[in-house]
Amino acid sequence: MTIKRVKVEDLKAGMYVHDLNCSWLEHGFIRQRFVLKHADQIQKMRDQGLNEIYIDTARGDDVAGALTQAEIEQGLEQRLRASAAGGAALAPARVSQREEAIAARSILGEAADVVQGLLQDVRLGKQLDPAKALPLVKAMRSSVLRNPGALISLSRIKDADTYTFQHSVSICALLVSFAQALGMDAATVEEAGLGGLLHDVGKMKVPNEILNKPGKLTEDEFAVMKSHADLGEAILKGVPGISSLVIRIAGEHHEKVSGGGYPRGIAAGEISQIGRMAAIVDVYDALTSNRVYHKGKEPSEVLKRLLEWSGSHLDGDLVQHFIRALGIYPVGSLVRLSGGRLAVVVEQGEDLLRPTVRVIFDASRKVRLHPRDLDLARGSEEIVDYEEPLAWGLDPVMFL
Repeated sequence: MTIKRVKVEDLKAGMYVHDLNCSWLEHGFIRQRFVLKHADQIQKMRDQGLNEIYIDTARGDDVAGALTQAEIEQGLEQRLRASAAGGAALAPARVSQREEAIAARSILGEAADVVQGLLQDVRLGKQLDPAKALPLVKAMRSSVLRNPGALISLSRIKDADTYTFQHSVSICALLVSFAQALGMDAATVEEAGLGGLLHDVGKMKVPNEILNKPGKLTEDEFAVMKSHADLGEAILKGVPGISSLVIRIAGEHHEKVSGGGYPRGIAAGEISQIGRMAAIVDVYDALTSNRVYHKGKEPSEVLKRLLEWSGSHLDGDLVQHFIRALGIYPVGSLVRLSGGRLAVVVEQGEDLLRPTVRVIFDASRKVRLHPRDLDLARGSEEIVDYEEPLAWGLDPVMFL
């Protein structure tokens, strides 16, 4: 089997689509893999802003000269490591991960309850009161200032039954960190956080059977789901005192820099900076989260996808800033060290390739170890690769 990436304009009937090369939230095809049979399918890809997709040349026609998936992955790995050259974008932690995790858990628990209440009010036709969320956004910013990784690592934990609310909390935490890393002032950082909490408010006007469907949406259902961006923008415009920045997050987080996004299909020059930032964090959180019909990917894989989609879906410069804010190995990641042991990333340093890790497992003997912290910037070991926690029966968050 040879998988290749090809431009949409080079597609022809008889080719086999292996992967549409975009977030599952960004296309209206019921299946990711299928034989191209007619030009209408290719036109649909163009209409939805798809630029490059992967084909399987063992199951369909080939495109001469197209790069293989292995070549693409090698290049993306090199680009990801090159992104680390600029160093960390956030200030060093003031308190330890373990200490800040106590406050972060409390903040996230309260935030999920507040967001659920706010969004349920909208579903019931009540007036949205964003003032209820502002103290939480301020608390999130304070947490990021004390320790940039604690809140983000814990926000990856989501319950399928309350995914919509917890996703909104994660987007808030990610946008607060992102805006802080870009040097925005405190008021703007907090507005960005509030926008993250409310970015999916329009989904409260989407029927539950579509919003919570445990499987791929039909084309008609997908069209209804896409309406949430317009609906959210309209809801927020009706809230007294809400800022334009918050409104733009709700209305622009599914737009693409090359056009072809929704709801308006506007391109980079028309999308606000905060809208382009929101698109990045929304894709990141969606792809790293487990859903009934979608297994979350490890952060390193998603960071490479962000790089791959730079310039088409996402703003490339902002993706670089986001990677430097989050880290090449985000806090809470399970990694394999050159000595064969497994460890959990617990702190970022200035050198993003050499964070502080907590060694927890001997992979060769398959036994747990007494947790011990190791600053890779001061030692001879280095990270070899990410590891899949489920494959080892480990929950990295338990060791933070």
